Amino acid sequence: MESDVIALLISAISLVLAGVSLGWQIAQWLLSAGRPKASLMHGVSEGSGAIVGPVTKAKPSLRTSRLREQGMNGEEIIGIQITNHGRSPVSVEKVALCPRGGHTRLIPVEQLMGPELPYRLEAGTNASWYLAFDIASVLIRASRHALGEPVKGVYMRAMLGTGKEIQTPETLRI
Repeated sequence: MESDVIALLISAISLVLAGVSLGWQIAQWLLSAGRPKASLMHGVSEGSGAIVGPVTKAKPSLRTSRLREQGMNGEEIIGIQITNHGRSPVSVEKVALCPRGGHTRLIPVEQLMGPELPYRLEAGTNASWYLAFDIASVLIRASRHALGEPVKGVYMRAMLGTGKEIQTPETLRI
């Protein structure tokens, strides 16, 4: 082989390795950040605790009537659970209750049950915040009747310290 061909082959291999290295560095940078995910929760508070479950498409709400039959007479609640799947901590500044199909939002201040905000969510951990379901009913009525918005239910949002907002993909129909 001539030296020109060998030099070209070495250059091509170097270019491929540089591209793979750059791709790996970008992947590491993206995966090393905090990656928060939000889930909508629904349930009943009882004393110092609560019985809650996630709202999913298969199970749109927790059957609170069955819980009440079992003696759970506490207040019905709705909440957001934020899980940090990333490698860096995430700061949760505020949480808000929003009507699906509307433009308003309710940012609870004193009614919020959960860790005090702002809250630093470490990597691999989660935290939850809840508020009374009655507040969601008031927000829905106000959105539908006073503002004329075609509201289908409620969901929750969390405002992070980076300015980014995450929301629960699920809707609790009211």
